[in-house]
Amino acid sequence: MKRFQNEFYFTIGAFLAIVVLSGCNTTYEMEVDAITNPAVNDAESYVIVPRDPEADVNDLRYKETVAYIKTALSGKGMYEALNAQDADMVVEVDYGMEPPRREFKVVEEPVFATIQQPDRIQTVSQRDPKTGRVITYTVRVPGARSRELIGYQERLVSVIVNEKYMELTAKENLFEQSGDIPAQEIWSVRVKNYDENDDLREYLPIMAASVADYVGEDTGTNHSVRLKEKDEVVQFIKRGINKKPEADAFPSEG
Repeated sequence: MKRFQNEFYFTIGAFLAIVVLSGCNTTYEMEVDAITNPAVNDAESYVIVPRDPEADVNDLRYKETVAYIKTALSGKGMYEALNAQDADMVVEVDYGMEPPRREFKVVEEPVFATIQQPDRIQTVSQRDPKTGRVITYTVRVPGARSRELIGYQERLVSVIVNEKYMELTAKENLFEQSGDIPAQEIWSVRVKNYDENDDLREYLPIMAASVADYVGEDTGTNHSVRLKEKDEVVQFIKRGINKKPEADAFPSEG
């Protein structure tokens, strides 16, 4: 009984280890579009505001997102100004998830076949227990069967796609200026993800990590980025939020 229990716990432990490792190895595919204004390159301090002026800045999800973004910007040498009037720029934040939509994609599926090996003839010698004579005869031995991969086939499948996004736009801080002159845009980064996962919170640090690499850059066109949970930039973003006291107040729901 004890041996059975040990084998059972070993099996469960191995299964959980595989699950944990596979989760850590998840690859997140992002689409990044970044632009920058080369005429402005000395803006370092900022204040963060929601793009939607009616957004609730006390919402825990918003606070969590802003904390990730602050960590991302710190990796670029930028820092939050103590007072709004002293900031070099105002960073507008927008994030969320579009309504789910149905799409069709082609997937490759493996095709297996049962392979029957040919029969073989085997010579068998057997001694007669009564006469002591050795009798030799032949028998037919069936060939072994095996299941082998013989190729792949394409199949059209329907999937539900959830588009998750995060956009940061930095503009001149016109706090102390008057008039109708619009604020000049300094840089902008937009990150998108398209997949079946509808857990926006899971993707917030991943999208912030994508932002961290492209603030102040110009991609020209959409640029594909692949990140994993264990990547250094992702861990940097998560360590930053864990240092903040308010991080303990964030809810655990998706």
